[in-house]
Amino acid sequence: MTPTTTAIIRTIIIDDEVLARQNVEALLRTDPEIQVVAQCGTAPQAVEAIKQHQPDLIFLDVQMPGMSGFEVLAKLPPAMLPQIVFVTAHDQFALQAFEVHAVDYVLKPFNRARFAAALTRAKSAVRNLDREELARRLDDIMKALQRLKASGATEEGIATARPREDDQRLFIRCDGEIHMLAPGDILWIESDGDYVRLHSTDKSRFVRMSLQKMTERLDPKHFVRIHRSTIVNLRHMKKAGPALYGEYSVELTNGTKLRVSRTFVHELKAHL
Repeated sequence: MTPTTTAIIRTIIIDDEVLARQNVEALLRTDPEIQVVAQCGTAPQAVEAIKQHQPDLIFLDVQMPGMSGFEVLAKLPPAMLPQIVFVTAHDQFALQAFEVHAVDYVLKPFNRARFAAALTRAKSAVRNLDREELARRLDDIMKALQRLKASGATEEGIATARPREDDQRLFIRCDGEIHMLAPGDILWIESDGDYVRLHSTDKSRFVRMSLQKMTERLDPKHFVRIHRSTIVNLRHMKKAGPALYGEYSVELTNGTKLRVSRTFVHELKAHL
């Protein structure tokens, strides 16, 4: 791999979509410190190109035919591990990406500002690379890949299993970026058209996801549906009591009061 003191950062773009590669290449072309030494449309090509060119940095898609981006990394010797920016249309792999110490995780479609921020982080990471960390990074990659296969991922690499409870992390796509939330910090969730609004201890966030999909990502021991448009985190429920017309209401630790519809009263009572 090129020494990190070199001004030029040797870069490879890996994506099975031609237009996606061209888009990244066009954005990199304007930076005089970046030299694109190869572009790869398949995972096997990517492995060979990395071994041949030993780049400092790769822009890597997660989902590719026959082999995921994580499997590409797992086939590399520790000394050949470059810095990694994942560029993908899928957010399911955010957890594994952070576990393998990726510099950034950029979601398609992205704008110039988002890409520029990722490139700035990547350039800094290349120049500050601690080579003693390479072997540990490869070990982390292998562990992440093993967990991914154990989770029931498809051949294309899309994990469908619920995240492990001991992960205690929820990755959500918001404002074109991946945000990490601790489920315990979520107070309640409400549907808003094609979005849900996550009300957490620090702020509220709009996420493009149905309430049902969000429910599937949460621990049913703690998150309960109290209305067709509302989920509440029982860990933040202060009290519950009867309201008008056979309905209930709940009060959260921050003072928020929410209505429990008659349809979901029994479900709430079952958890109390």
